[in-house]
Amino acid sequence: MRQFKFNAFMAFALCLLLCPFHEADAQSSLIPTTAISNMPAVGIKDMRLDRDDFTILKSVSATATVNSDNRRSRRTITEENGEFKLVYDIIKYNGSRYLEYETCEGVVRLGYLGNSNIYSSDSNYIPAEEIVRRLALYRLISLAKEYGADALFEPTITTMASSKGKTISYTTEASAKLIKLIND
Repeated sequence: MRQFKFNAFMAFALCLLLCPFHEADAQSSLIPTTAISNMPAVGIKDMRLDRDDFTILKSVSATATVNSDNRRSRRTITEENGEFKLVYDIIKYNGSRYLEYETCEGVVRLGYLGNSNIYSSDSNYIPAEEIVRRLALYRLISLAKEYGADALFEPTITTMASSKGKTISYTTEASAKLIKLIND
């Protein structure tokens, strides 16, 4: 019995000794809490279908607005209705500035057309202008799924930006016609 108590104590002490190193390693690989949706997008040339093979359900559009507060030591990206908040610390190292992920409140919803590599960057930083486009696409894809669409027909994405002080606001509108394939 004493042997077990000693081993449990040693394991606990070893854990306390190693945990700070493991925590520091985990911090460097954190990514924001995300929800992902994707849907194929088709163009006129890609369809190669007869007009009787599909139905255009309707035209839909979705918008998103994201604010990026760019302070000297921190960058905070928020959705206009408080859906999420991302915080990155600005770190100076060897004369260069880097953004390091700090926290995420809520869920960042990102939409992708087709099957794309979602995390293709070595960095966990997603720029606000990319987030707003992906959020508008996520909302557009959600609408398409509500209507039972199989694909988005030639989607259009438009982003506008404005600034006030150190805050930049990005607004994106994504629109497309919804396509439903006719099954025989």
